[in-house]
Amino acid sequence: MRGGAARCRECRARLPSQAAGLCAACLRRRLRLGRCVTAFDYLMPGDWLIQRYKGGQLALAHALGALMAQAWRRERPMMAAWLVPVPASAQALRRRGFNPAAELAQVAGDWLGLPVARWGLRRRRARAPQTGRSRRARWRGLRGVFEADPALAGQAVLVVDDVLTTGATAQAAVWALRRAGARCVGVLAAARTPAPGWHNSA
Repeated sequence: MRGGAARCRECRARLPSQAAGLCAACLRRRLRLGRCVTAFDYLMPGDWLIQRYKGGQLALAHALGALMAQAWRRERPMMAAWLVPVPASAQALRRRGFNPAAELAQVAGDWLGLPVARWGLRRRRARAPQTGRSRRARWRGLRGVFEADPALAGQAVLVVDDVLTTGATAQAAVWALRRAGARCVGVLAAARTPAPGWHNSA
């Protein structure tokens, strides 16, 4: 994360000014993610790395996962018992051949010494692709999409994803885990998109 930037205290989005507080999106709909930690902003060169990784350069998971582990240690020393990756859709798995979140969780888990519960979440139904959809459409499309394994009841878990955009996917995963009785302590992602209205003038 670029130092000195103003960030939303809830979702960690980079804000368009140095004013502290909540981004406009969180003022409309507060996320309940626990601690939100990301390794870098979804800006050059980070966005390029993510695109290359999701495009098939699986070896980049080692660098991205290590950056995520470092960010979690730096911002949240408390450890979770399990890392739970957001499951990919069947369509995305067929297209890519791997789940980006699960591979990142495995690398981050190795660095942090934490187990990964790839089985912790599953999709109850398919949903429309989120890329290019409005914030409201993303939230509507993710209602009830995930179901958590009851074996995680009573466990502290950390949701892992590749990019945190509106937070809708992460929030749906957190809700599912909490419904199953898990104690979700936060969300860890490789990249965070800046809040609307932010422009890179550096």
